[in-house]
Amino acid sequence: MANIYVLHPHQRTMLEAREAMQVFCKKLEAKLGVKSVWQGDVLMLERQGVKGTMALTEGAVEVKLTLGMMLTPMKGQIEAEVNKQLTRCLG
Repeated sequence: MANIYVLHPHQRTMLEAREAMQVFCKKLEAKLGVKSVWQGDVLMLERQGVKGTMALTEGAVEVKLTLGMMLTPMKGQIEAEVNKQLTRCLG
């Protein structure tokens, strides 16, 4: 198992950031089958082989993912794609 940690800064209000994260999550579900549920300002993410959170705070999004054994070899690619999509959604 492998862990991914990303701290991505943003300049949006909490409401704007939450709306952007919602768009991001819809893409994750459509492309990868990742299910997501908000618990306060924390988005719980899960699908077979991946479990984690995206915590929304003033000025940053903190992403923590745990990859299962089958996805561990793709850790670098997954981390790069998370960073790329967060930049697209939040700037």
